[in-house]
Amino acid sequence: MLKKLKKTIETNFSFRLNKNQLKDIERLCFEIIKRENTTLKEIVEYLKKDPQIKKQAGRNKFFAIKSSLIKRRFPLASKKEKIDTKKVFLPHLKSPLKDNWRVRKEFKPLKIFVEKEVKGSLILDNFKKNFPDVEVEELNYYTEYLKREKFKISLLKKPLIFIIKERWDFFKVCPCTKYHLRCGYWILNLGMGCPFDCSYCFLQQYTNFPGIILPANLEDFFTQFDRFLKKIKRPIRLGTGEFCDSLALDYITEYSLKLIPYFKEKKVFFELKTKSNCIDNLLKINPSYNTVISFSLNPSSIIKKEEIATASLKERLEAAKELQKKRYPIGFHFDPIIHFLNWEKEYKELIKEVYTYLKPPFSWISLGLLRGSRKLKTVVEARFPESKIFYGELFLGEDKKLRYPKFLRRRIYQNMIKWIREFDEETPVYLCMEDKEMWQIIKNISTQRDIEDYLLKL
Repeated sequence: MLKKLKKTIETNFSFRLNKNQLKDIERLCFEIIKRENTTLKEIVEYLKKDPQIKKQAGRNKFFAIKSSLIKRRFPLASKKEKIDTKKVFLPHLKSPLKDNWRVRKEFKPLKIFVEKEVKGSLILDNFKKNFPDVEVEELNYYTEYLKREKFKISLLKKPLIFIIKERWDFFKVCPCTKYHLRCGYWILNLGMGCPFDCSYCFLQQYTNFPGIILPANLEDFFTQFDRFLKKIKRPIRLGTGEFCDSLALDYITEYSLKLIPYFKEKKVFFELKTKSNCIDNLLKINPSYNTVISFSLNPSSIIKKEEIATASLKERLEAAKELQKKRYPIGFHFDPIIHFLNWEKEYKELIKEVYTYLKPPFSWISLGLLRGSRKLKTVVEARFPESKIFYGELFLGEDKKLRYPKFLRRRIYQNMIKWIREFDEETPVYLCMEDKEMWQIIKNISTQRDIEDYLLKL
C-alpha cells in the first residue's frame, strides 16, 4: 500500500511526502478503509473535493490532508469538539503475524512442565488424569523454559501448562490506572494466562511467557492471606480473574473446591470471574454469602468475533441461573463495552436478556469502556487483523491509554445505567477505571473509600 499511496497522493496533490508524513497518511487511510470497507481511490476522491485542501500549497497541503482524514476517521468526535492531534495515535503499519497460535474451543495442552518441588501435587495428578497422553517434563524453575525457547508474541497462546510453586507474588492491590479512581479491589494471583483468546485482552502486551502458569501450592496462599487478614480493619473485595479466567480450567485445577470453603466467614467478598460455563465444582459444594461468581458479558456478536473459545452468551447466562438456584451470589461485568454501529440495540437487548434469565438484586455490576495501551493496539493488529474494535473513536487519555472521548463514554454509561435501572434499582453499579467526573453519573463519589462503602453497603 505504501508505494501506491505515496504516488497517488503526490500525483493528485502536487507535493512530495516525507517519511513521517507518509506514515501518518498511510495509517489514517488504512484505518478509514478498515472502518468503512471503502477503497483508497474513494478516499482520494473525497480529499480532492475538500475546499480547505485546495486552498493550501506545499507543506500546508499535508496538514490540510491530515486534518481532513482525521475528521473522517473520527466522525463523532470531530462534530463534537476540536480534535487534539497529539491524542491521535498513528503508529507505523506492520504486517499481521503469519505463525500466530490460535486457541481451540476444546482445550488440550501440548506439553506440561512441572517444577520439581511440586511434582507430587494434586493439580499435576489432575492434569495427567485428564490428558494421559500429554508429555510431562520436570524443571527446577519454570523460567528455565525461556532460556531455551525465546518468547515471541506469536507463541502467546501455545497450549503449554507450567505447574509451579509460587514463592512471593501471592496477592496485591489492583493497580487501576493514573488519574482515575481506585475501587479498592485486591487480586489473588492464582495463575497467569488463559485458554481463551479475547482480542482486547491486556495480557497480550503484559506477559512475556507462553501458555498458562498455575501454582500448585494453594496452602501457601492461605498462610500468607491469614497474616494479611490480621492487619485489615474493613472487609475487602478480592478476586482471581485479573491475570486468568477464574473458572475456565477449574474442572482440572479444582481451585474452587478449596477457595470457597477457605474464604467462608472471612472479612472478604471473594470473587470468581469468568467467561466460561465451567461450574460443576461449584455445584458440588455449599455456597457462601461472601463468595460472588461473576460473569463477564458482551452481546453475542462481540463474543463470536472478539472472545475466541469462550462460552456463548446463552451458556454463561444458563450457568449463572444454575448458580443462583444454588444460592450463590452473582455479579456481572459489562467490560469492555465496545462502541459500534448498533451498540445501543445490542447492549439494551443484552441487559434485557440478563434480567430475563436471572432475578435481581446481584452483588454488583461493573461497567467499563474499551481501553488499552498503545502497545496493545499494535499487538491486536498483529494477532487479530480481522478485528476492528481498536479502529473505534479511541484517543490517548490522561493515563496514556486509548479511550473513547468523555462525551461518548458519558453517553454510553448513562444509557447502560438507565437500561439496568429499568429492571433493577438495588444492585450497586460501578465504573472501572474512570475519574471523579465520570463517577458523578452514578453517585456522588470522589474517593476509594466512597466506592468501597457503596459496593459493600457499609
